[in-house]
Amino acid sequence: MSEQLFDMGSIVAIIGLVLSVITLYLNQRKTKKELELTKEYIKVLSKLVESYKRGLEEQKELENRKLLWQQLEGFGRALGWIAEHYEEE
Repeated sequence: MSEQLFDMGSIVAIIGLVLSVITLYLNQRKTKKELELTKEYIKVLSKLVESYKRGLEEQKELENRKLLWQQLEGFGRALGWIAEHYEEE
């Protein structure tokens, strides 16, 4: 009887160890998948930030060009006004 209980205890312990190993393996796989998804998320987020920065730079350049154009327009109007007044005199 005593041998039979020992054998049952060993079997229960082995089953417990097997279940623990399987649980650890499945958790490792889950963690590995989550890590890969996190890496992909970081790559996409990095590209999004770069795109946003590029957009801001392009917008700033466009505003600078617009300001320069307005200055040139104002300069042209001033030259036109000066030319008109000299023609009248």
